[in-house]
This record gives sequence, structure tokens and C-alpha cells, in this order.
Amino acid sequence: MLQAKSSEGKLITLATLTPVELQKLKLEKKQFTCPVCGNRVIVKAGLRVIPHFAHKQTDSCLASKQGEGAYHENGKLLLYQWLKSQQLQVKLEPYLPDIQQRPDILVSINNKTIAIEYQCARISPEIIQERNQGYQRAGIIPIWMMGEKLLKRKSIFQFKLDSFLQYFIHQFSTTLKPTLYFFCPYTTQLITIADIYSMGNGLAYGVFHVQKLSSVSFPHLFHYRGFLESELWRLWNKEKARFRLKPINQRGSDFKWHKWLYEHGCHRDYLPSIIHLPIQAQIFMKAPLWQWQSRVFLEKIAPLNVGSSISLTKLTSFISHFVYDGSAFPLIKPFHNPIEEYMDLLCKFGFFEKKNEKLYRKIRSTPLYSSLEDSIKGDQKLVLQICR
Repeated sequence: MLQAKSSEGKLITLATLTPVELQKLKLEKKQFTCPVCGNRVIVKAGLRVIPHFAHKQTDSCLASKQGEGAYHENGKLLLYQWLKSQQLQVKLEPYLPDIQQRPDILVSINNKTIAIEYQCARISPEIIQERNQGYQRAGIIPIWMMGEKLLKRKSIFQFKLDSFLQYFIHQFSTTLKPTLYFFCPYTTQLITIADIYSMGNGLAYGVFHVQKLSSVSFPHLFHYRGFLESELWRLWNKEKARFRLKPINQRGSDFKWHKWLYEHGCHRDYLPSIIHLPIQAQIFMKAPLWQWQSRVFLEKIAPLNVGSSISLTKLTSFISHFVYDGSAFPLIKPFHNPIEEYMDLLCKFGFFEKKNEKLYRKIRSTPLYSSLEDSIKGDQKLVLQICR
């Protein structure tokens, strides 16, 4: 922990002291206590680690259990100093007795209280939900900023989005984009990934913004641009080609999906271009894009005659077993229905028309392709409708 109480009851932050002040503190042999549990803590101020306090004995104190090492302590202190330099009301490691939680940083701005959790280690979904629910009960908005070491970037726009990172996607309102935050205490770089499109296979696309922490103000965290529409679809054109050409995995859920396609008289190469379209609400889905969209197509869309209608209620019920409970993602305020977003896209491409909020009428058929070459050309043609 970065702070402890002196015998006079004053909060001391070791990392803000000069080497001379630290040496004087050691010589005076003052006693310090944990501000959470009141037990004795000792000064840790070597050459290799940021000066901090540690419990003298291992115990069950909340403060001792949350330690994540020097990387975490450094980052937490830098974030605290960054917020303080903006003249914000900010507290470092405050203990909130009403909910028995201790956020890394607590900020007050525009009559709102925000808890910033700087998370550098993997923890269970149960702990994440417990902390978020505690903040919710206290009327506090949580913002989780991840250690940059947890980020695995694959390309300019692509990164690994595993089941752990997915819990930390923020979307504060319908007007803002789904966003992830990362910070590295060594480079002092703040990395924001905005407008996230998951594929459901552990990979996702997003717009990366990499800046020095000192060049960003706190309000800027909520105003990063996402994809231009043409930019997203040009990117997806390449993604569609990879989808068509990638080797078929001989194990796991993808193999079962290919087997399911075969049983329905189909093959991946011949699927229509409306399969594997980017859906932002994919983060709520348990299955990859191509798996649930192909099931919707083969079992609901293909059998439907041109001119016939299908209800959103029926489609939503059909994919319900693929959808996570929205409460699993409390940082995403508006829940978006993935199938509604998908059907709205099909309307945009001219395959359906939306009769009302709950009903779609089929206006064009979507036949299977007869060759891989035709499917790739068809994919490109579909994307060009947006990119022109």
C-alpha cells in the first residue's frame, strides 16, 4: 500500500517523500498503521521498488490482499498524481466502510464520484462483479484501467479480447463507444481502445489511441473517436477474406460448427455474404459471429419466402441460449440486442425491410454460392455498397 497512518493520525505517502525525508523517517523509527484494519505496517523503501508500506504480518486485511506489486503501485501513484495535477478532488487508496471496499483512487467531478481501479493481475469474474455491485450500491461510477501488460495487440486495429478483458469494456451511454483503458507506468502511455467489435473467438477490432498520460485530461477519456463507417467496412472486407480462407480447425466448437453446416447441406465456402457481419453487441454473445449468424440464416432466414415477415421476438427467442445475461457486463449501460442489430444491417443491405420496431419483411433472397471464388467476389460486392 502507498499510504499509512502515522502515530499522530496523519496519512503518509512514502512515494512522495524525498530520499532525505525517507532516511529521516527510518532513523526516527516511527510506527505506522494500516488505515483499513489498524494493524502495524512497516516501511519498504529499497532501491528497486517504489517506497510503500507492507503489513508486518500476513493477515486477512483487505489492503494486504489487493497488492499487485511494483508495477501496480507505480501506476496507481502516477494516475493519482495525474488527476491531482488537474485540480480534481482525488483520494488515494480510500477505505469505504459502508461497502467495505478500497478503490485505488476516488475522484469527485461534476457532482459525481468515480472509483478508478488500476487492475494489473487477473482476478475472478465473481470479484469483479462484487466490486462493481458495491460501487453501484454506493452511487459510485467504477472505471477499470488495465495494466498495459495485459494487452496483446495483433495489428493496427486488432487485439486479443479474452473472456477476462471483456468484463472491463465500458460504455457509459448510447452516444459513447464501447471502450477499454490501459496504462503502462514505465512508458507513462495511456492506451484507449474505442469502438470495439468482438468476433467472439478471442479476437476483436478497435480504434487505438496511444498518448502520454501528461498530454491527456481526465474528461478526454470519454471522447475518443471510433471507426468511420467506410474504415470499418474496408477492414471487414479483409476480415471476411480471412474467414473464407483460414484452415478448418479439426477440433473444438469450430469443428462442431463445420459438422453442423455439413449436416444442413452447406459448407463455409458457400455461405452467403450476410454471414460474419460486424455486430457491436457481439460482446453479449457466447458464440462467434459466424456461428450464430449462420444458424439464424439457415434455420430462419433461408426458409422464409420473399414477401413474408418474421418478428424480432421470434428471432430473439431463437438466439437466446447464445446470449449472456446483460448483468454480467455492468460497465456497459445500454444493452443492445445482437439479433436486432444484425437484422437492421440486413435491412441496410436491402435483404429485409423493417415494418415496425418488432417486424421484418424479407424483400430479397440470399442464395448460397457455388464456389469459393464467387463467395469472395460476393463479399467484396457487399462491402462496396457501404464504401462507395
